[in-house]
Amino acid sequence: MSTKLNRLFKNISEINPPVTLAGFILSRIEKEKIKSAKRQLIFSYLGLGGSFMSALLAGIFFGQAFLQSEFWAMLSLAFSDITTVAKNWDTFLMSLLETFPFVHAAILLAPVFLMLLSANFYFTNKANYKHKFSY
Repeated sequence: MSTKLNRLFKNISEINPPVTLAGFILSRIEKEKIKSAKRQLIFSYLGLGGSFMSALLAGIFFGQAFLQSEFWAMLSLAFSDITTVAKNWDTFLMSLLETFPFVHAAILLAPVFLMLLSANFYFTNKANYKHKFSY
């Protein structure tokens, strides 16, 4: 009975796929991989540009307040009057800690951190794209 079934289904053309089908499927998969890699590269461009712009805007808006804080006046005391600072180092360090503008520093450093992450993502994608898809 199994030989009759084999002979019966052997000559049906719908069961046997065309010879070029495997190559067509593999080429479409390769095209989709290239399209996905290009999309990731474009997103990394946009992320790098956006984080650079946000770092620039944060520097413009919050950099002035960071530079005009009392922290820098206190820090300059360490370079101008080192003996007084050495005698009262614990009080000096506490006053430096009190006058450090943490909020402005965090606002300035967050976009810089995002820019570094975006740069890492960009260079990783660029290297992968060159390595995998350059012919």
